[in-house]
Amino acid sequence: MWTSLEPAAITVDPGSVASVRLRVRNTGDTVEEYRLRPAGAAAGWTRVEPDVLRLYPGAEGTAQVEFSPPRTSDSAAGPTPFGIRVEPAEHPEIRDVVEGQITVGPFTELRCELVPLAVRGRWRAKAAVAVDNLGNQPLTVSLSGRENGDALTVEPEPTSVQAAPGRAAFAKLGIRPGTVSWVGGTSKHPFTLSVQRAGAPEPTELRGTYIQPSVLPRWVMALCSLLLVAALAFVALWFKAAPTVLTSAKEKPAPAGSKLPQEGKKPDPAASPSDKPSEKPPPAPPPPPPPEEKKPEEEGPKQQTIRSNINGGWYLQANGGSQVDGTQIGQNPQWTGDQFGRNQWWIIHHYPEDNTVALESASAPGSVAQLKPNTNEVELWTADPEQLKSGRLPPHQKWRLADAADGRTRIINMRNQECLTDVQNDKGALSTGCAEGPWDRQDWKIADGQ
Repeated sequence: MWTSLEPAAITVDPGSVASVRLRVRNTGDTVEEYRLRPAGAAAGWTRVEPDVLRLYPGAEGTAQVEFSPPRTSDSAAGPTPFGIRVEPAEHPEIRDVVEGQITVGPFTELRCELVPLAVRGRWRAKAAVAVDNLGNQPLTVSLSGRENGDALTVEPEPTSVQAAPGRAAFAKLGIRPGTVSWVGGTSKHPFTLSVQRAGAPEPTELRGTYIQPSVLPRWVMALCSLLLVAALAFVALWFKAAPTVLTSAKEKPAPAGSKLPQEGKKPDPAASPSDKPSEKPPPAPPPPPPPEEKKPEEEGPKQQTIRSNINGGWYLQANGGSQVDGTQIGQNPQWTGDQFGRNQWWIIHHYPEDNTVALESASAPGSVAQLKPNTNEVELWTADPEQLKSGRLPPHQKWRLADAADGRTRIINMRNQECLTDVQNDKGALSTGCAEGPWDRQDWKIADGQ
């Protein structure tokens, strides 16, 4: 057979479509059927139409190869090699791969978020800023705080961050008031954080509020004033109220011939029987408390699967079924069953006290899904058994399930309040800022196991 790709190199922008023509000629002496399949890194967004050519000896056929890279970070900017696999049905030993090159144009999309929007503190407060790179090329941004006169000092640390495509970068924000409010209630001070992307003419501004309560609340001052007034009034009354008792009563002389009672003589108890105290019956004992009703024991957590809502659903899994701390949690488009020791099954522990859950891997009992410290990567880590049972896990090991309608659920981490996002690879899952409205990458379907 003879093959040709016209042209062999092409350029396409993310979100648009470009195509090339593939020519195949049957140089043999028998009727042959050629199957055409895309290969390489661009195979996920490459389509061949038609994908089968049936040619007589000496005949030539053409197929259209269309490229439609998505406007996401999955389609990296720059040149990417691609290939079209040509497989003859009658003579598979002469199969060939026609190679070409496609250059994906760059695009930039930045999303910034201030967490939280309102901070509170008497002396100082801390916040954080998350910079999500939704484009397909690395970004460098600089951070600067705009101070509200002398009322606040806003200091980002660090002052510039870099974010790879599809990843997020974080910076801390220190806020310090200019003066301390000792008395006077609560004051609110607005502040602004400027996020300047390299090459952009205008910065992105994030607005927040610093709430500064006074050191001594008003009710404490009012209570102290009332106590002081009451103390002064009591002292004044104590010294002024010294009563003097005057009486005009005089001692009456005893009649002649009467005897005075002798001192120390005890009175006859029989003379006044009515003076004896009456005996009261003992109080009745309190009724016994009613027996406590036994609550039905709750059933233990079930094994469930967690599947995303994009491209037919990718299963959340512990990569390789490993039980070692630090194992990355990724996604897989296929159901593996027991291939890696139930690595796609999860035990969801519910804690009704704060409406949170813990995701325990069935292939690694006692290990839960957590955010890797100082990153937004999701990994597997052994949890404290008592904390796993009581729900007193650290925030980066706890999640919250939010209803996204139509049987879909969003899984939000309690440390950074970001949603678990399907990046459609088996290397590692990430948490990114929750999108407004439905988004198949952040919507998951949870199904009961067996």
